[in-house]
Amino acid sequence: MRKYLVPQGFVWDQISFLQYGDEQFISALLEANPSLRHTVLFEEPTTIFIPDRPVIQSNSVSLLPPWKQGA
Repeated sequence: MRKYLVPQGFVWDQISFLQYGDEQFISALLEANPSLRHTVLFEEPTTIFIPDRPVIQSNSVSLLPPWKQGA
């Protein structure tokens, strides 16, 4: 886990995209920064914790079209 200084005016999805390349990791950021969970817009520069990129575990087979799911 590392620290990151969030610029003024940023929101969680921007931070997630900049740090992980995807907006889907907002929940990991919020879990690492519980005192800021009600913050929507950072009105001033704020230091937050950035956890290592979470591993995505999904039922990837169910997301495939039927002909690619196999038997």
